Amino acid sequence: MNVETIKTQLRKLKLSTAAAEFDEVAARHKAAVSLHWVSELLEREIDKRRERSLEKRIARCVLPEIRTLEEFDWQFNPKIDREKIEELSKLEFVKSNQIGLFLGKPGTGKTHMALAIGLLALKADLRVYCASAKMLAYEITLARAKNTLDALFKKILSADLWIIDNWGVVSMGREIAEEVFDLFDRRKYNSAMILTSNRDLKEWNELFPDPVLANATIDRMFDRAEVVVFEGQSYRLKGRIELPDFKTGIETRRPVGFPRSLE
Repeated sequence: MNVETIKTQLRKLKLSTAAAEFDEVAARHKAAVSLHWVSELLEREIDKRRERSLEKRIARCVLPEIRTLEEFDWQFNPKIDREKIEELSKLEFVKSNQIGLFLGKPGTGKTHMALAIGLLALKADLRVYCASAKMLAYEITLARAKNTLDALFKKILSADLWIIDNWGVVSMGREIAEEVFDLFDRRKYNSAMILTSNRDLKEWNELFPDPVLANATIDRMFDRAEVVVFEGQSYRLKGRIELPDFKTGIETRRPVGFPRSLE
């Protein structure tokens, strides 16, 4: 057994004194020939601590479900750009504070993929903030009422990755829309984001009280964004009904508030 391996394991467990004094103590106990059992025991402790840490981070970021890329049925909707998803799953976009926009009809896998990437980020010891668009608006409303908006923004901006699900479900009044714009504007210096939406892009400006605020906020969403369109039928409605085709609006005329870069 490599003594350095055991010393590395001790340091991982933050047992720095034990690691520093290992050689001296080991020299006095040379009769203890095999150290394999020590290494195995330490490795089990490391694994258990890593598991508990992951559980705490999942609970803290409030992932609504545990989803993985491995369990996704790629055959059901084969038009989904698997290469883009797998590239995002490498988490390089998180390091550069970029955005993944997952657009498409309900039930096509947007939330599944967002949560799966979120889980990978947590396993990589990254901090994740996860909320539906409706919950985000509620948290901002509540924080404004309690005068704790700075604390809320500090919490969100401290995350390495945001997951905002179901963007477009609720419209926003001016006060909330202005806070959302401020939050998204500050995000580019702090965090990456995955945003999912089943709303046609041409309708996004309707979520805001005026086109100027809509234009400014949407522009920040598409700044250095990777757009993934989820085509196909709803997995939840499999074998029951068909929804009309989803239109991103990317190939149509540019709506008010839609970035020119995507024309």
